[in-house]
Amino acid sequence: MTPLSLTLTGFCGIRDGLGRDSITVDFERETGGAALVALTGRNGRGKSTILDNMTPYPTMPSRAGADGLGAFSYYDEVYLPENHKEFEWAMDGVRYRSHLVIRLNGKRRIEAYLHRRDGQGWSPVRLHNGTVSDGKMETYSRCVEGIAGSAATFFSTAFSAQQRRQLSSYRNGEIKSLLADLLRQDAVRERGERAAEVLKLLRAGLMAQRQQLQAQRLALATLAQERDALGNTSAKADLARQNRNVAAARLDAKRNALAALRAEETMVAATEARRAQLLAEREAAQIEHRQALDALEAELRREQAAFDEMAERHAQRAARRETHHVSLLAQRTTLLDAREQARHAQRAAIRLPLLQLITARREADLAGLQDALAERERAESALALAQSRQAGIEREAGQAALRAQELRQRFTLTAEVPCAGMALQTGCKLLADAHTAQALLPDAGAVVARLNEQHARLATEITALQHQSTGIEQLRQAERHAALKLTRSRQRLARHEHMAARLDALLRSSAMLAELEDRIASHTEHCGIERAEESREYDLQRSRLEQTNSRRKQAASPTETVARLDTLLAALPPAFDHGRVGLANQECEEAAARLQAAEQAHMAAMREMDRANELARQYDALALACQAHELRLQQLERRMEDWSLLAKALGNDGIIALAIDDAGPELSSLANQLLLACYGPRFSVSIKTQLATAKGELREGFDITVHDAHSNTFKSVAKMSGGERIWTNECLTRAMALYLAQTDDPRCATLFSDEADGAFDAQNKRRFMAMKREVLRIGGYAQEYFISHTPELTEMADAIINLENYAA
Repeated sequence: MTPLSLTLTGFCGIRDGLGRDSITVDFERETGGAALVALTGRNGRGKSTILDNMTPYPTMPSRAGADGLGAFSYYDEVYLPENHKEFEWAMDGVRYRSHLVIRLNGKRRIEAYLHRRDGQGWSPVRLHNGTVSDGKMETYSRCVEGIAGSAATFFSTAFSAQQRRQLSSYRNGEIKSLLADLLRQDAVRERGERAAEVLKLLRAGLMAQRQQLQAQRLALATLAQERDALGNTSAKADLARQNRNVAAARLDAKRNALAALRAEETMVAATEARRAQLLAEREAAQIEHRQALDALEAELRREQAAFDEMAERHAQRAARRETHHVSLLAQRTTLLDAREQARHAQRAAIRLPLLQLITARREADLAGLQDALAERERAESALALAQSRQAGIEREAGQAALRAQELRQRFTLTAEVPCAGMALQTGCKLLADAHTAQALLPDAGAVVARLNEQHARLATEITALQHQSTGIEQLRQAERHAALKLTRSRQRLARHEHMAARLDALLRSSAMLAELEDRIASHTEHCGIERAEESREYDLQRSRLEQTNSRRKQAASPTETVARLDTLLAALPPAFDHGRVGLANQECEEAAARLQAAEQAHMAAMREMDRANELARQYDALALACQAHELRLQQLERRMEDWSLLAKALGNDGIIALAIDDAGPELSSLANQLLLACYGPRFSVSIKTQLATAKGELREGFDITVHDAHSNTFKSVAKMSGGERIWTNECLTRAMALYLAQTDDPRCATLFSDEADGAFDAQNKRRFMAMKREVLRIGGYAQEYFISHTPELTEMADAIINLENYAA
């Protein structure tokens, strides 16, 4: 695959890097057949966006991750309502054009077209299997892979994207799948996948069969449990038949007894008619007697109601009299209290002037104490301020004394310095400092004298203030005691003023007390007269009630007519008990019900016996089915073992692993040839597909071992330094590309690399460029497009595409 031209419209990387909505790069014109082509420009110019789209595969490897095979969406990389990628490329001398339309307006969708150039122009690509590029992404991807090869192989060997995974980080299954694709083991892997699919279906079928067998066994256990629960159904049927026969015999006996009772009932019908006549006459006599008794009862109730009404009326009058009497007594108690309070009010009115005089004197005493206390508190505050100033003057005087002492010490040096009296004394800094101290001595002394004078004045003032502030605590206690006495005096004065104000009202209550005593005496006399009259009415009504009650007791005894009828009834023979007929009839019904229950029990026992026979038949049939199912399961398990062995043989750990072992020396040889030609003889690599476990056993795996000729040691490529690991990884991937080019017709004539030299130093970067040319020479590749931010490597390229020239 060789890129010819690329047009991108609406891609975010082009807009952000170049400030343009669309860009077109003609690789034929820009490169002119150069082998190494560098894409240059500042960071963020869109170099990776262009390099990612220089392949027909519908992905951007640096954005997708997983070496270009991860999850990717064009919708995150475009911004216009309608965006385009138009890419022309050549493969085996045929010119192709990929056109992707990414729509964001309304419902998001992508249309992908692949056309082929022939003598009549552009026409949709059609594969040998009939797949046609019709605008769908699925058919487009199948057409591209059918022409340019597998995307996994391309991005693993020919395209080095940013943050590409190294071969040492691949898992065993991933690296073997990649190498199987590289070694054209597609048919073997496809058959292995089909075998694995068959094994998966067999396993699913086996699971279903096991579940079905488990269900059958559960059903078999349920049948056995239900059959055991039924027990001996034949014995139950015999017992039910015997119970039915006994119930039928009992029903016949009860029916015969009922017929005899009904015959006896017919014979005593005349006696029962005479008994009914006598009973009717007795009932009429009792009704007449009851009516007379009811009349007396009504009269007795009327008398009792009148008696109750009178008693209630008397009780209400007594309650009113008692209430009025209690009210009068309460008024007398109130007036007596008022007379007593009048004496206290007179005494309070007499003492009121004296209390007012005492309160005024105590107010004056409290005011004098408060003024004296305020004067003492002001003296105390002035004393604290003077003491604070005195402490400040003492600190300042101490500092001034120390300053004067220091100046005197410096002045004494005028006679002690060695240069005194010599020609050198004019330039002596120590002597000059001593003379300066002499000039400052009088000022220091004056400051000390002034501070001493201020200190003496403050001492005199402090002594006077201390004398003025003495006794302040005693004065405060006296002030609090005077305030407490004044409060008590004011409270006593308020109480006496209140009582004196009520004196007139209390004096009037004494006159009202005599009038109230007369009213109480008159009420007591009236109550005696009413009680005597109520007692006479009560005795008269009680006498009427007793007379009516006596007549009712006499009427309650039976009459002579009823006694005569009772004698005639006693002379008749005993009455026939019709209840015996009802009881016999009920016994017949119960016997019939028991017979019906016995018949139903017999039918249920027969059904249980039939159910037991059916369960036995179903159990035998299901047991045979379980045995047949177990045989089918054994056959299916044997077939699964065969297919499992076939899937493993056709999988990554079977024939593919053997093919990788066969190709391993060739891949190692190509990688070592690149290392020797570009890096020197220090490193050489070997590929291992079987690894030793901790027990010393071999297992399927994949590892790349590197031999260091300088230290004569072997180590895994995963344990090398970052730059050495990247170098070895690039050699291996390019060796895989060379192997692919040598074993089959080259499917891709162009290589791509995006900032793969970032971890190399300057010397190894130049070797890296030498390796690129060696890969092109050995593999017969036409070009390699690469991105590098190293100016030295860019200058070593055969052609440069500078994106700064495309900026808006």
